[in-house]
Amino acid sequence: MNMKVFAVAVFLLFSQIAYASKVILIVPDNQGQSFWNMVRQVSIASADSLGLQLEVVYGGDNRFTTLDVIEKIVARPEKPDYLIFRPFHGNAASIFQKIEDKGIAFVTLEQAFSGAEAIELQLPKQKYKYWLGEVAYDNANGGTLLLNALLNEQRIRQPDVKPSVTGIGGDFDNLSINRERALRNLEGRLDFRLNQVFPTYWEPKNVAANFDMMLNRYPKTNIFWCAGDQLALKTLEYYQLKFKKPIVLGGFDWMPEALLKIQRGEYTASVGGHFLMGAIALTKIFDYDHGIDSFSGQPKFYDFEVITKDNVDSYLSFMQQKKWQKVDFNNFSAVKMGEASLALTMRNIIQSLAQK
Repeated sequence: MNMKVFAVAVFLLFSQIAYASKVILIVPDNQGQSFWNMVRQVSIASADSLGLQLEVVYGGDNRFTTLDVIEKIVARPEKPDYLIFRPFHGNAASIFQKIEDKGIAFVTLEQAFSGAEAIELQLPKQKYKYWLGEVAYDNANGGTLLLNALLNEQRIRQPDVKPSVTGIGGDFDNLSINRERALRNLEGRLDFRLNQVFPTYWEPKNVAANFDMMLNRYPKTNIFWCAGDQLALKTLEYYQLKFKKPIVLGGFDWMPEALLKIQRGEYTASVGGHFLMGAIALTKIFDYDHGIDSFSGQPKFYDFEVITKDNVDSYLSFMQQKKWQKVDFNNFSAVKMGEASLALTMRNIIQSLAQK
């Protein structure tokens, strides 16, 4: 390669880097939380694969800390091209307006708002033209997936005993309410007894503090349906300490520790796949940046997947070895692949890696 050609190649390479879109992902928690750490890691791998400049900022676990972080970001002299964040119930409209006023395109994760607040916000690109879209999973269906997996296992273990379900819930936002809806809506149709859903505000320590009270109130509990794997793991810990025998239980998030216990037969099921939400948002931002609005044609909700003893091995290997670092996220881009682009799901990721 002569010097002139080499110089042009270097110029083009550094031009692509210099003009790559700048995206900020606000993690809605404090540093160190396991689930959101997975979201962060997969998002970084996706951005690297797609050639996007990604900055990750921790926004804390409530609407006030999130507002503070966003106010600081939109006040920067050099603003990002795109912002990805999870709004909290209570001040979403105020935050949306602050971002809108600065002309920054944004994508939201999950769907924590409902009722009057959802009506006020309207849909992406309606009231807020810079709100490109949202990446939200079908939590009601996810709750049903988990419930069915737990009921199936309990009926195999004790076919003559009616399932008695105690729920370990999150808090009172839209996400928790929708996950728990399956318990209340399906009780009469699936022949199980719903005892009560106990809110924990997503704190495993609240499971520990109230475990004896829950069991004293509902001693016939043979299933624990939990809104998150961390809550389920704490429930399992205390149940085994108290009774030293197995129990049917499960949660959400695909925590590696939960998947390992599924493989060992100590834990029944985990619903997840939503740790891909940041990567999905980034892939759609990449497409949008190159003239294809994948947000407009997206499903209203993305589908969860459930892991049980029947399929845990391939998923556990992926999670333990952090194989998202080997994924070519261009395979999920409409710009790169056209009609051959795949939906960004774990099934498709595992299949794409198997073909290499």
